[in-house]
Amino acid sequence: MLTNRIDKMETDLEKYIKDFVYAKIQEMVYLDLATNNTISVKHRSKHGSVALAMFWLRVLRHQNNYPMPKYPYKDTYDKNGYNKVILKVDSVTLTTFMNSGTLTIQGQFVLEWFVNVFKTILEAYDAPIRDSKPESAVYRQYTESWKKLRDQDSARKGDRDAQVKVLEDKSMEILDDDDGIDKPDDVTNTEVEIVDVTETSTISNCEHLKQATSRLEEKQNEELELMTVEKWPDDVLQGQLDSLQNGCVRDGSTYIYQLWKATLQYWFSDTNRKVYIVSPYLDSTRLVDICNMVIKHRLTANLDAFYSHQKCDDTKMIYEVKQRALQKFGPKDQMFLEYKIYSQIINPLKKFNAKFIGCIHGNKAEVLTTSANFHGNDFELCSMNTVQYQVMSDVEFVTRFLAPINASVHVQE
Repeated sequence: MLTNRIDKMETDLEKYIKDFVYAKIQEMVYLDLATNNTISVKHRSKHGSVALAMFWLRVLRHQNNYPMPKYPYKDTYDKNGYNKVILKVDSVTLTTFMNSGTLTIQGQFVLEWFVNVFKTILEAYDAPIRDSKPESAVYRQYTESWKKLRDQDSARKGDRDAQVKVLEDKSMEILDDDDGIDKPDDVTNTEVEIVDVTETSTISNCEHLKQATSRLEEKQNEELELMTVEKWPDDVLQGQLDSLQNGCVRDGSTYIYQLWKATLQYWFSDTNRKVYIVSPYLDSTRLVDICNMVIKHRLTANLDAFYSHQKCDDTKMIYEVKQRALQKFGPKDQMFLEYKIYSQIINPLKKFNAKFIGCIHGNKAEVLTTSANFHGNDFELCSMNTVQYQVMSDVEFVTRFLAPINASVHVQE
């Protein structure tokens, strides 16, 4: 069945694409389906065509398709230093290689998307300007797949909770049976126990106050010690994260900033972790921090997405922040950072105020949320902020954290 669809696409759709491109710019192209989950439209000539690349950008950015600035195009470079423009939309990633004119389309549902959507994009290029582009069938299929996975994950979690509840109920029954054996002896000392409880209650309150004060002093001393440590040991970092599972309020400059850096350092050191950074406000100092971490772990760092506002540093725009940060590095590192970090920066159209870093490894996800912006106002000045660490399934993380942010990327305003 799949083979028949590919054969038909190579005959009908490929002919349509060839005729369309030739009619517009007199260039000859062909389809390349050799790579798994990837479809490429390439120039017949070995050296390609810059004119073809510009044509693809005009088609994609047409008002009827994916116009700027409503859709986030990322201008970056490949490992050979060649310019390319990336657009992530629906369930696919479209990459235009500026030196050759090759257009690649990648994604899990790339065949379905290409068959159902690509021709309509070409047709829309010649059509009258319309107000808005309807949601594609493939995008609905993509979101429905995530919903199915989310429901399955919730069902598994419900089964686990039910099993835990049964065990807890059995434990309570056993405790109740044990209490029943000693009840006759307890009755004779009821009055004495009431007096003892009252006395110990007063003592207990004092002790609790002393313990709370002592714990606060310990945390403050711990923060001062951690500030002097350039790299937190893995066990120290994990201990700190585990202590934050119920959430608390800590100082942004002396603790949360150090925790933020230590956590990202650890995640970037593992090539199996896909890292996500989300903060509406960002300054060049924090961006330099991230750049230094990625350079340090250039062989393992895997930044999958970086979300920030267009206006992210008081009156400064994101491109100004990026430019200022890039000036701290040499030409060789600049090209690497453009490819590794800047190409992953996305500026959602819809306003958001979520601040978190997260990572996915296997079917598990970790997320560190905070009320602190990744900015000097919260990370350099004394500022009390909430912070919490959570572990969940990858489906939960995508559904509860990434999906709402990603959805705003596709908002029509």
